Amino acid sequence: MLTSLIRWQPSLVAFLLAAALTTPALADSIADPPPGQAVGDDGPPLLFGDDFDVGGYGGLDVMYSRMFGQDGAIVGLSGALLLDHRLSLGVAAYGWTNSQPAPPDALGNAQSFETGYAGVTLRYALYLPNSPVYLSVGTLLGGGAIALVDRDHDDYDDFEDDGREDVFAVVQPDVTLHANLTRWMRLGVTAGYRFTSSVDDYGYDEGDVNGVVIGGQLQFGAF
Repeated sequence: MLTSLIRWQPSLVAFLLAAALTTPALADSIADPPPGQAVGDDGPPLLFGDDFDVGGYGGLDVMYSRMFGQDGAIVGLSGALLLDHRLSLGVAAYGWTNSQPAPPDALGNAQSFETGYAGVTLRYALYLPNSPVYLSVGTLLGGGAIALVDRDHDDYDDFEDDGREDVFAVVQPDVTLHANLTRWMRLGVTAGYRFTSSVDDYGYDEGDVNGVVIGGQLQFGAF
């Protein structure tokens, strides 16, 4: 085998030399577009453009609000798919930190009212040229519930079965001022208003649940 390789070595060298000399010309012919085709044309135009980017983020929201005549905090988690750095499509869920006292049950066990809501979110960013600080406008569309629970109750899976909650619809538009700290972390200050409907149980109505929300958010992702 070694003898055969030595015998064919001059021919092999000649072949490689010829290939090296002809490769640039072949590459140039491939790089040149056919007549009538624009240089750099990668195909038909795309619906969202050639520079369309897809990102996403998740984070923690903490906001002041007022429910049932009391001041308190709303704490929640949110996440979204970010399209072209501007349009966000996501979900969010929030819980009211102040439990409302409720009458004891038939056995004398202490009870309270717990409130929370969740939904899908839609948001659009309004960037300023060369500025890491910018505004976005958005809204949450979803539903929530005022649930009657035992104060020492650990199993929340029973709520849907015993019918002890008042379910309502919620819309929460807001405006947020964002500040990009890094490429993967940003802070936000939010102000909005929570609108509800169909609150009609336990002696409460929409006026007890509607209210202003003001707070902040810390988000991580690809912005």
